[in-house]
Amino acid sequence: MSERLDIRKTMREASLEARGLGSSRIEAEHVLLVLASHPQSPAGRLLADKGLDRDAIRRAMDREFEQSLATVGVRLGDFSLPPATAPTPEGPRAIGQSTKLAIQRALKARIGRGRDRRLGSLRLLLGILTAQGGTAVRALDAIHVDRAELAAKVRAELERAA
Repeated sequence: MSERLDIRKTMREASLEARGLGSSRIEAEHVLLVLASHPQSPAGRLLADKGLDRDAIRRAMDREFEQSLATVGVRLGDFSLPPATAPTPEGPRAIGQSTKLAIQRALKARIGRGRDRRLGSLRLLLGILTAQGGTAVRALDAIHVDRAELAAKVRAELERAA
């Protein structure tokens, strides 16, 4: 039995995350925050087992931001940044490239004998974890998350459910 994901609800929640961060698009890091916000879901449980709740992911994103600035010689502590502002009151509706690619990777993953490709939280998490780059990947790397190990656990869960 495959776990189902309400993609519309997930994208609405990701839109709120993006809005809160002042982003004009819903990117994979916003979706990751949503997955981590639901510890009762299969993906949320795996993330929680690694200590990756919503707050931990948010701190990882902050760390990634600081590290990205540091690579060009800018120390975040040297500046007072204004708060992020959203482009529209209801938040972004456009889905960013990193989210589109994560969904594509999730749907293409061939797991189990039946090759069930319905989109669930585990598949979506796998699509995020297997990215070659992007903010979500850099954020997880910044806090030394072994993405390959976590992706293997996701695949094992998917295989077991298939």
